[in-house]
Amino acid sequence: MVEAVVSPVIERLGDLLLNEAKFLSGVRVQVKDAHTKLLWMRAFLKDADAHVRDGDERVRLWAVQVRDTSYDLEDVIETYVLKVVSKRNGRGVISVLKRSACIFRKGIDVHKIGVEIEKISSSIATLTSSLQTYGIRELRVKEFGETSSNNIQPQRDLRRAYSHVVENVVVGFDKDMEELVARLIGKENPPRHRVISICGMGGLGKTTLARKVYHHPQVRAHFDCFAWASISQQCVVREVWEGILFGLTSPTQAERNEIKSMGNGEIAKKLYNLQKQRKCLVLLDDIWTTSAWDGLKAAFPQDEIDSKILLTTRIKNVAFHVDQNGFIHQPRCLNENESWELFQKKTSCFGNDPTNSKDNQIMGVLGREMLKHCSGLPLAIIVLSGLLSTKHTVNEWEEIKGNVMRYITKGREHNDSKYSGVSSVLGLSYDELPFYLKPCFLYLAHYPEDATIQVKELCLMLVAEGFIPSRGASTDSIEDVAYDCLSELVERSMIQVEEWGLTRKMKSFRIHDLMRDMCFSKARDENFLQFNDLRNRGEEPLKSVSTNIRRVAIYFHSVDDFLPFVDNINSVLRCLIIELVKPEKVLRHVINSFLMLRVLKVSHKGDLKLPNEIGKLIHLRLFSISGRVAFVENIPSSIGNLRCLQTLVVKSWVVKVPNVMWKLEQLRHLSLPYFLGISAFSKWLRLPNLRNLQTLTHVQMKYLDRNDFLQLTNLKKLAITVDRNLERIFQDPTTVTFVRLRHLQIYCHDKGVRVDIVPMILSYPKIYKLILEGRIVKLPEQFSPNLIKLSLTRTDLKDDPMPTLEKLSSLRVLSLQEASYEGNEMVCSKGGFPQLESLQIKSLKNLEEWKVEEGALSSLHFLSIVGCWKLSRVPDGLRYITTLKEMKIDNMPRGFKERVEEGGEDFYKVHHVPSRLFIGSYYE
Repeated sequence: MVEAVVSPVIERLGDLLLNEAKFLSGVRVQVKDAHTKLLWMRAFLKDADAHVRDGDERVRLWAVQVRDTSYDLEDVIETYVLKVVSKRNGRGVISVLKRSACIFRKGIDVHKIGVEIEKISSSIATLTSSLQTYGIRELRVKEFGETSSNNIQPQRDLRRAYSHVVENVVVGFDKDMEELVARLIGKENPPRHRVISICGMGGLGKTTLARKVYHHPQVRAHFDCFAWASISQQCVVREVWEGILFGLTSPTQAERNEIKSMGNGEIAKKLYNLQKQRKCLVLLDDIWTTSAWDGLKAAFPQDEIDSKILLTTRIKNVAFHVDQNGFIHQPRCLNENESWELFQKKTSCFGNDPTNSKDNQIMGVLGREMLKHCSGLPLAIIVLSGLLSTKHTVNEWEEIKGNVMRYITKGREHNDSKYSGVSSVLGLSYDELPFYLKPCFLYLAHYPEDATIQVKELCLMLVAEGFIPSRGASTDSIEDVAYDCLSELVERSMIQVEEWGLTRKMKSFRIHDLMRDMCFSKARDENFLQFNDLRNRGEEPLKSVSTNIRRVAIYFHSVDDFLPFVDNINSVLRCLIIELVKPEKVLRHVINSFLMLRVLKVSHKGDLKLPNEIGKLIHLRLFSISGRVAFVENIPSSIGNLRCLQTLVVKSWVVKVPNVMWKLEQLRHLSLPYFLGISAFSKWLRLPNLRNLQTLTHVQMKYLDRNDFLQLTNLKKLAITVDRNLERIFQDPTTVTFVRLRHLQIYCHDKGVRVDIVPMILSYPKIYKLILEGRIVKLPEQFSPNLIKLSLTRTDLKDDPMPTLEKLSSLRVLSLQEASYEGNEMVCSKGGFPQLESLQIKSLKNLEEWKVEEGALSSLHFLSIVGCWKLSRVPDGLRYITTLKEMKIDNMPRGFKERVEEGGEDFYKVHHVPSRLFIGSYYE
């Protein structure tokens, strides 16, 4: 982990030296020297981390020193830079900084800072020179993120699978085996898939499934010859080739000696030709890297032949790299019944006396409770079953239950193998992460168990922390790079996607309970982050906090619990996430104690008054406030001092917002409340310097200066409340275009007035998501050709919107919400809505007739009809929509429901729909 700590510091110093050298005046030489020494040290850190994993206590203590020294260097330089910036930007900030508890007492003592940096630099040099004492070797730069130390190999050897060891107890894989066998022996001409991959997280049973398929009778009858190769990280290509050739040919000893005498080119050619001449099945088990395949592929034909490759991997990108047209199968976790079946088959007995049914019943209840902690992961169930097989009394089972997670993750404590638990298996995935992904993964430890994690929010936090490496000349934004990092965790089977967005990008994900437990354990052991959730734990005592911890997530109810809890935390805290009732006292304590904070997230219940001292947090990059049905009394004007602020999110109602946002030149994401009183600003909310702004939500147009607004050319998301004076900003749509905007929300709350939003829509030619709420004059005749989602609410359209909307060739989601259309008839014509997948019609009170012609809505999957009380029947054209999979009817007249139900006169129109859901009240 020390590599993952040092690398972001190196990146940050490199950026300062390259892009902000003017702020290093007086200490640039010292900073460059320290940066060079860290670069030199980084070449050794991967091997140092491997020594730490292998239990070398001396190297662990050395790594702690390196980590702390790197943090010290970053703190000193960053504070110096901000001091220089503050002096240049005005006295207001300086007056705040003079009250701050930082390394400067009066002004900027350049000599003192230079000496301090030199002292830290000298410490780095001393730590580097001591590496040889511990036997730590240098790894070349090209090895970063690609290979790992030999110290991991013992774990790999213990995990190595062999083709002749057949697992007799397999549960939940029947359908998986059927599909994989069919793919392998399929009669396609030409063969459809050359490579069949089994991909998923550690412990999911990939090798077990592959072995069952490998030995399946139909597979054995189909192929002529077979070979199994277990691939390690240090893949020795020659040895793997020889092993495969031995398996495919079953050579005599003389033939073995002949193979061993061949050159690499000869043996690769022999393997290549053999697979073209005969139907061979080669199983590559547990392949980790693309470079391993690149070394092996010369021996495998790339064209379509009868031979096949079956491989297992945790990393989806590896499978895709081997064959972009291959088939990738991802096994699922077991459900509750399957988990219990596997548990019963793996647990030898419930007690010494099989006639003691009472004990068996009790142990059965205990077993089911303990199984919940396995979350359907086969390896965890097998570990638990093995532990309980040696326990024959209820008391022993109850003892295991009291510490079930420790037993599952660590395995049998008396076993000679310290790798027998789940944590070591899942830990391999963590150990293999490149340095830039390790902090991204450990950061997940601050989320509560079973949380659905929002990708956008997490990306902004990772950027604020400085964990995301830059891509040099790439045009990708730093948020895009953060997204790619999370996508890589998905590819490595360490997190699971929960929801995909309309543009096929990940919106949210989850982390398996046991993977989270490993993440939590690593974060704690590395002193990276501490998580505390006391909301539902009664009188459980508080855990002590490490004094040097830099990130804390706290979910408390009581302020009295919080204050003593954080009193012993070091002032270098960088991230604090708190959920409290009425946290004003807590916030004041936080602001005065933790001046180095980069991330501050506050979730509160009840009204909140932000302290004026918020302006002291000059290092803050992300500040988020959210509350449930609550007001934030004001945002203090001192927030203008936060010159590093990148993200400001206020989800509570706000009474007053100061006109200082223009000072926050680094601001990229600004999300304000839905409504701001007129007293919030003197006249305008000025935004002249926010040219980096990507998100601006829930602002009112009447408070925006036109010239400021037209400079926001980098906006990607805009949610704005407009009024009848819309033309004040959008006077000439031909010259005002925002080509980067993708997500637009327009709200019209001007009572009794219809707003012409056409000029505004035409100014955003590339949007893919549009939400309109409020009365408008008309719909535009021309929309963005990229439009994927459209939602209309209370637009009070007089003309049928379908003739206009059905021409949108890319539209996939359409929602006609309450009072969006005033008419009594809608018509979807032939060929209309070619890509629409989801259609919702809700609370159109005047709608009496809806016609769907044959050939319309040809891609529809989901249809929802809610609260359209005058609509008497579903359209006849629904019977032609064979793609329709789900229909939901809610709050509709009873007669409508009866016509659509089985036996009703309209049932023939929808009988082909697999899921028909009727909910809510029905009106006569």
